Amino acid sequence: MRTIALVLTALALACGTPAAAGTSRDARDVPLVDQNGAAFTLRDLHRPTAVIFVATRCGDACPIAEALFSKLSDELARAHVDARLLTVTLDPDFDRPIVMASKARAFRADASRWRWASGNPDDVRRLLGAFNVARLDDKFHGTFAYVLDARGLPTRLVMLSTSADRELLGFLRAAQRG
Repeated sequence: MRTIALVLTALALACGTPAAAGTSRDARDVPLVDQNGAAFTLRDLHRPTAVIFVATRCGDACPIAEALFSKLSDELARAHVDARLLTVTLDPDFDRPIVMASKARAFRADASRWRWASGNPDDVRRLLGAFNVARLDDKFHGTFAYVLDARGLPTRLVMLSTSADRELLGFLRAAQRG
């Protein structure tokens, strides 16, 4: 629990860092590109959002996270929860926007609810750093989902598990209510 609090604190600090030399250092302003080629930032989402980080070439934890979000997307629609899902690449040098678009199509992800994002590799790496996503042994294996409020600020960190979809649904529902 202490680790979760530290990660959320670090992320909150990254999202609230003052601008330097006229450019925003706030992680919520990092430009991303979704599966339809639309540019956006976390701040632009204006809805409670669950975020995961995946690499499309991963055959380990990432497909599990993707399947969990696919299930959660259906559950959000059935429960009429006005929240968003965001899958961001862990490998921006390979997972260019066209690669993320292909994965989004494979999951029939509607960008109005579930965005698959990449972008300029330096920008994506900046966002990964803000979320404290580490690279170990040339692999990324984030096993967490991050819940953001409607302003793009972190509120929860959820370990991915067989019940994480229900946990995320509850947090997103609560965040929608305010």
